[in-house]
Amino acid sequence: MSVNYEIQNRKLQSFKHTFDYNFCKRKYEEYAALDLKEFRKCLKDRNKLGEIGHLCCFILWVKNKEGYEYRDSLGDYGIIHLLFHCVEAKHNAMIHAEYIFELFKQDIKLV
Repeated sequence: MSVNYEIQNRKLQSFKHTFDYNFCKRKYEEYAALDLKEFRKCLKDRNKLGEIGHLCCFILWVKNKEGYEYRDSLGDYGIIHLLFHCVEAKHNAMIHAEYIFELFKQDIKLV
């Protein structure tokens, strides 16, 4: 028996999204300059967590476009996977903060 998937009552559209490179780079540098304690607080704040996620997507998009290599053991989007865990529970921000911080500052850093 096979399973069939259908999309019903949904209009599919293509959206073009652009990033403001200078703004995103400046915001990234602000977060990267924080110490671990401050960064951990940001992971518990849903607005700042959303900003961090946006910046990660931006940087990974730039790096993929440029063909960079990654050291992230979870794969290119491992950091975003961990950010979703922080959304699920603030306790996860405590558990994963140091690793996310290291990925954010080192592995996805824009040069």
